[in-house]
Amino acid sequence: MEEGYQNNRDEQLHVLMFPWLAHGHISAYAELSIRLAQQGTKVSFFSTPLNIAKIKPLFASRQIPSIQLLQIPLPKVAGLPPEIESTSNLPKHLTHLFDRALDGLEAPFEKLLADICPDCVIFDFMQWWAGRAAAKFGAASIAFSTFGATFISWGMHPVWRQYKNGLTAEDLVEEPRDYPSRSVTLRLYEAAGALFVHSAPEPGAISYPERCLRGLDACDIVAVKTCAELEGKYVEYFGKVTGKPVVPLGPLLSPHVSERNADSDVMTWLDKQSPSSVVYVSFGSQCFLSREEIAEVALGLEASWQPFLWALDSDSFWVPEGFVERVGERGVVVRGWVPQREILVHPSIVGFMTHCGWNSVMEGMSNGLSFIASPMQFDQCHNARLVVEELKAGVEVGRGKDGVFQREEICKAVRMITEDEGKEIRAKAREIGQMFKNKILKDEGTQDEYMTQFVKHLELLKANGKLRTDKEIRH
Repeated sequence: MEEGYQNNRDEQLHVLMFPWLAHGHISAYAELSIRLAQQGTKVSFFSTPLNIAKIKPLFASRQIPSIQLLQIPLPKVAGLPPEIESTSNLPKHLTHLFDRALDGLEAPFEKLLADICPDCVIFDFMQWWAGRAAAKFGAASIAFSTFGATFISWGMHPVWRQYKNGLTAEDLVEEPRDYPSRSVTLRLYEAAGALFVHSAPEPGAISYPERCLRGLDACDIVAVKTCAELEGKYVEYFGKVTGKPVVPLGPLLSPHVSERNADSDVMTWLDKQSPSSVVYVSFGSQCFLSREEIAEVALGLEASWQPFLWALDSDSFWVPEGFVERVGERGVVVRGWVPQREILVHPSIVGFMTHCGWNSVMEGMSNGLSFIASPMQFDQCHNARLVVEELKAGVEVGRGKDGVFQREEICKAVRMITEDEGKEIRAKAREIGQMFKNKILKDEGTQDEYMTQFVKHLELLKANGKLRTDKEIRH
């Protein structure tokens, strides 16, 4: 572990950040760390060595030297390769071993708390014991969700505790009582695919929903990567059902930095396309399509006759024979990483076909893009329905009862977004983009207000913690 701060609390607010070991979570915690540091908060950022090495360049590029990076090796677990320290390269069948290794960090984490004495611990729900450890060492605890409020107010609802055995897909399709929307629901095939997370991955372990609920039990407040302009009623609802203060932190999008030199061939191709004509297709870095799914997406894009740019994960890269030759210059398929932020702001992009991961949703909305929602799992289903049914900023790809992609539905959704029929959807998407630009992300906009209010919450927690400590000393 790198050298920590002094072993005492001082007047400057000191926050320890502890994200779950997944790229999307770590990057969100990093962005929050940067914003807290910019507000004068002392920040320590804790993870494992490989994750620290990956995130260090981000802090360096933003010129934030005041963030202390702390690392502890992930405990060794038989059967888990030592190079696996995050979910980005985690095979599904090793998930239970990864969870066991994560829980092995509890004792080293407690020692870290004793060494650096932070005022507040901001932790991810998955390591629910972090909140318990924070209380043990007199620190306030904040559970920070990188998921949106629409999802967590359903997925982390205390109602799921009543189903100790025998939870069915039909149960998951039913929204909790008083849930703010009747349209943001799971399809039956989605619910069936989500059942496994409600079971303990191995004897003696606990399910993922129970992890989250224990994290809720242990925290003082809940912070959410969202804004009231989009999810206000869900933020309010989650506070009611949990009895915890729920604080929106804004979209926490990093400032746009040009990545023009990162993939000049892609950007050069986009420059040649007509304004608002190209559909950008990406299912994220952790959604792996089968060959059958790739084929349906490919043939649907081909049939739409619409220009497209498709970023296909390198681990599942494959396209049907003859596809590239048939679409010719009309479409580009890129293997692996692309400069997504640079692509989404390009004037040739009209729509975003996405799995609806929360960060992708925020990036697409901030650029005023229409969505072709194609959720795959977990929170993505709720995000998709929020975008399509509540915000009216996209269309969802239709599927059969079994949930498989169908080329006809892919084609239909693409044409809906790009042709006259989608005028109202495109107008609503542009309206949301203008709200981001003129209200949320502008200087001294609501993003800055959210952070100012969050720091006030942390300062109050620190003050109350000192009062409790003084009282305990007096007695």
